Amino acid sequence: MTVPYGPIRDEIRHNRGFIDVRGRPDKAREIVEGRDSPALGNLLVRVAIPGSPIFTLGCDFGSHREPTNVPARRREVAGGYIQFASIYYDRASPKSYAAFGNAIIAFLKMQVGEDNWNIDFVGQGVNFQFDDKPKGIFPSLWLWFFAAARDPFSAVASRERLIQAIDSASAGEGLESLENQAGCILCLRFEERA
Repeated sequence: MTVPYGPIRDEIRHNRGFIDVRGRPDKAREIVEGRDSPALGNLLVRVAIPGSPIFTLGCDFGSHREPTNVPARRREVAGGYIQFASIYYDRASPKSYAAFGNAIIAFLKMQVGEDNWNIDFVGQGVNFQFDDKPKGIFPSLWLWFFAAARDPFSAVASRERLIQAIDSASAGEGLESLENQAGCILCLRFEERA
């Protein structure tokens, strides 16, 4: 994957392409997926504020019905993905993304309640090609999320709660837990200022 990238259309995706929202919450408000999901819209705007130690490389969401061998209480699924990178992506290590992901999981475990959530983290190398920043292949964190329920409406409502929890974890609990870990995303922000 190369960033920035143009629109991608295939049988699974209708991706509108990369929108650089680093430090631009006004542009983040324009992302279509964020208008269709209030929770995702809030996350995108928050991560785009100036001084945020992370930014998004892409996002999407959708829904589907699982096969009939899945219990009815989990048959309808609403999910999607968000891909994060450190604002200092050229210095963030895979270990820092693993710590960030672990902090998100720890926070989500406290928030899940009766919801049925599934989260998959995928570390992915990205070929960053910004004009004003270092170029090359550096790590990122792709977070795939799924909320299952008995009916489509409940699955979407659960997905919104899940995205809200991811937003909270990546804003406070997730980043705060990284402050003391060497090479972490937040530490890179402080090192840059020194």
